Amino acid sequence: MKKTVPFYCIAFSLAIFSCKSEKKETEKQITATEQITQPKAEKPTDKKEIQDIDLSEYSKLAPIELKESKSKNVFKKYGIEFSGNCYACDLAVFKVNKKNFDIVNLCDENDFQRFKNFNYERSGNSFKIITPETTFIFTKVENEPIYQLTFEGEKPDLKNKRISEFYTPETLIEKFEEHGCGDFEG
Repeated sequence: MKKTVPFYCIAFSLAIFSCKSEKKETEKQITATEQITQPKAEKPTDKKEIQDIDLSEYSKLAPIELKESKSKNVFKKYGIEFSGNCYACDLAVFKVNKKNFDIVNLCDENDFQRFKNFNYERSGNSFKIITPETTFIFTKVENEPIYQLTFEGEKPDLKNKRISEFYTPETLIEKFEEHGCGDFEG
């Protein structure tokens, strides 16, 4: 009988160890399956951090108009809009930074419409500012930064802020041929 006891001990030990290793393998398979099927947690990103766009070129866009369509010189072809600067003083300037998008009256910095809920993106020659109602699309139309403005969605209805067809960075305004207001002091 002494010989049967070690046999039972060996058989019992094998049974216990084989069950544990089977259990471990099953756990390993479940863990591996969970890793495959569980989506990786993605780090939430700020919509504006994704787009590494230098806003300095678009920070303050001033209105201009087409003056001499056949001119090869961009600074003679476009110019400061006469009627909006001299008579009505109702032109809109666009200002954008990472926090705000403002549409400002050219003659009165205190008369503006501010958008805090907006996004922007750049694609090819276009820079888009997207608000809940309107997408403002500034498309570069010349070698110099001259942008033609178009809209998707509702065109904004703005009091004392008339939107021009063309815009350029305010830093370039001095390069355009000046068309004075004459004796009119508007």
